[in-house]
Amino acid sequence: MTQYNPFLKLNRLVIFTLTGKKAYDELFHDGVNIIRGHNSAGKSTIGNFIFFVLGGDFKKWTKSATLCGDVYAEVVINTEPITIKRTVSVSGNQPMSIFWGTYEEAIKSTSEGWQIFPYRRTESKKSFSNALFLSLGFPELRGDVDSNITMHQILRLLYIDQKSLTLDLLMTDSFDSAITRKTIADLLFGVYDDSLYSDKILLRESEKDFDIKKKQFEGIEQIFKSSDNELNPNIINALIEENNNQLLSIENYLTKVDSEQTQNNENNGERDLKIVTIKTNLLSTRNSLSLLQNKISEYEFELIDSADFIKSLEKRAYALSDSLLTRETFVDVKMNHCPNCLSTLDKVIEENHCELCKQQLPEDKGSSQIKRMQQEIDNQIRESKKLFLEKEHTLLELKTSFPTLELKVRAFQRELNEALSNVNTTRNQELDELLIKKGELRSKNDYLIKQLKALEQIEVIRKELIGLKIKIDSLKSNINYKEAEQFRRLQSAFDLIQSFALRLLHSDLGRQPEFQTGTNIELDFEKNTFSLDNENNFSESSNVYLKNSVRFAIFFASLGKDFFRYPRFILCDNIEDKGMEPMRSQSFQNEIVKISSESEIRHQIIITTSMISPELDNSDLCVGEFYTESSKTLKLE
Repeated sequence: MTQYNPFLKLNRLVIFTLTGKKAYDELFHDGVNIIRGHNSAGKSTIGNFIFFVLGGDFKKWTKSATLCGDVYAEVVINTEPITIKRTVSVSGNQPMSIFWGTYEEAIKSTSEGWQIFPYRRTESKKSFSNALFLSLGFPELRGDVDSNITMHQILRLLYIDQKSLTLDLLMTDSFDSAITRKTIADLLFGVYDDSLYSDKILLRESEKDFDIKKKQFEGIEQIFKSSDNELNPNIINALIEENNNQLLSIENYLTKVDSEQTQNNENNGERDLKIVTIKTNLLSTRNSLSLLQNKISEYEFELIDSADFIKSLEKRAYALSDSLLTRETFVDVKMNHCPNCLSTLDKVIEENHCELCKQQLPEDKGSSQIKRMQQEIDNQIRESKKLFLEKEHTLLELKTSFPTLELKVRAFQRELNEALSNVNTTRNQELDELLIKKGELRSKNDYLIKQLKALEQIEVIRKELIGLKIKIDSLKSNINYKEAEQFRRLQSAFDLIQSFALRLLHSDLGRQPEFQTGTNIELDFEKNTFSLDNENNFSESSNVYLKNSVRFAIFFASLGKDFFRYPRFILCDNIEDKGMEPMRSQSFQNEIVKISSESEIRHQIIITTSMISPELDNSDLCVGEFYTESSKTLKLE
């Protein structure tokens, strides 16, 4: 059979009592799995255990369930066997232990190969949901929903339980929001695009940046237009040059006068001491500036190295994903002819034997190792990015302190220059006028330099506005394309869901006339409800039938479209809830089995029932014995 990924399958469920005895141990298979028995025999408890061990946050255990401790599940995620362990508790948010291999391998390992993940992600540790999402191949969730979308939330659309409100589309949850439900649907229907979210964030930031820079540009431009300032940078530079020439002439003349007067000064001790002090301060500050510059350069080089290291890790992660994809692509390739003589090969009777040489195949641990390496590299990437941000913050602090220190150096240099040029002499009127002229020229140059910088700033902002406009237009184009593709996929998904839902409703026994004539299924994830032709006010049993039809339709649609991220797994403990009559429940069971058998895509359905169809009872679809009051699902004694 063909396999669409993401794919999730339960191979084995093992439940231990608090004393370490096995209370439940059953194998599960592809296709339909039926857990059957009388009411109150513990079927729903097994459903809740499956939900819990796969990552659900469950704590309302029955009395018999509280006598159990560790719960193990061997599952297949995409193509790899993974063993999961969780411990029963009346407290929520329990951690999960994951072993990247089969159950038999896991129980032989005490600690090696096991990884423990918390329920919630922390700064130093990712959650088990993060680990499972990575294995399933889910995209990275961005924004406010990131911390809210957990494996528990995903399972709300995979598990049809008895405790939820009948008209709730997803499992009823105390801490719920419209955006969470919408994100779950978008993710599992295959329309969630993390790059689209990134583009929208970048567009919002770019538009905000554009508006700020546009106001800056218009403000500065308006000031220049309303003033008599020169707008030509070449003319401004010429004026600065002319002023500098005049300043040089004045400085030369003052130096000459100073030199003549210095010869007449007999006591320069106090001035010399002041100059030595200034020189000492200048030298010390220059050394500090040099050390700071070296530190800045050092951090800049470290950031470049860190960025290259992160890129290399990401390339390794992509390479591992490609390697895993290649293994998954070729794992089911069948050989029907001998590659040498081209004659037809006999079919292999025994499992896990080569179709060509008929020898037993070794257990494939390569892909499991790739999964473990993926997790390790993902941890390295997260830690490296965290260190990168810390270094980036330190570099920013260093660069922030640089201008202040640089100004301090200039101030000491200026003070030294003035001390060297300042002598005790009688200043005549000519020198006073020259000093005033010198100050005026410096002021003019300062103003002209500010004016020049303002013009440069205007030009920089103008170029930035052009660049931002191009960027915004490109982002809008990308977003429009991605949203159109998203809408196309969503419409395609809903059309197929409606087709399967109507098939299930039309196969009903006629207890609800509207089911036979219904034409339109509505799903509203934001309001967490559903309807048939805008109506869902039927009898309680019919509402249950409608809900089950909708939920199974979503599941079956994932077998018809490979872009779905719904992992081709469904668990139902709600077949005959709210007074469902036996014949109606059995008719629904038969139709589910029929649709399942028609599909060429690997999948798994697990249902519990106390009204098993006679056609299905004691068939290969059944898991375990027929449970009764005297022989319940959990063997506690």
